[in-house]
Amino acid sequence: MPMGHNPLTITSANSVLMVRCAGVYDNYITMQGFQADNAWGFGDANIAETRMGVDGKQSMGYTPHEVEWTTLHLEANSPSIEHMENIRKDFNANMETRPIDIVVEIPSVKKRYSATGALVKLTGGASGQKLLAGSQYTFRLVLNGAEEIN
Repeated sequence: MPMGHNPLTITSANSVLMVRCAGVYDNYITMQGFQADNAWGFGDANIAETRMGVDGKQSMGYTPHEVEWTTLHLEANSPSIEHMENIRKDFNANMETRPIDIVVEIPSVKKRYSATGALVKLTGGASGQKLLAGSQYTFRLVLNGAEEIN
C-alpha cells in the first residue's frame, strides 16, 4: 500500500471558539486574540473506575466526569479579555457563579466540541515581561463530545 497524504490539515488557525454566559452574555461571543502557540487545551476525562478483586478478576464501571479545559490563553491586547472581565465582575458583584457554555469549531479536522461548566480560575491581569503575558482562564466542563461539521 503506497504512502499518501492526509487531505486534512491540522492547523488551529481557522478555528472558532465561542463563549456564552447567560445573564452576562445571552448570545455566544466569538473569542479573539489567542496566544500564538497556546490558544486552549482539553484536559483528561476519567470516565471509568476499575478495581481488581483478590481472585484476580477485574471489575469496571462508568463514572460521571468533568473535563478540565486546561486554560484559554488570550494575548494581553486581546479584545476578548474585556468579555471575560465582565463575567468576572458579574460573579464578584453577585457573589455567585453562572454556567458557561463553550463551543470550539475546528474546520481543519471537521470537528465541533461543545461543553457547559464553570470558570474556576483566572489570572489577575497581564504580567509585565519582555512582551506582556496575556490572561489565562481555566474551566471545569461537562463535555458533550465531538461532532462532525462540514
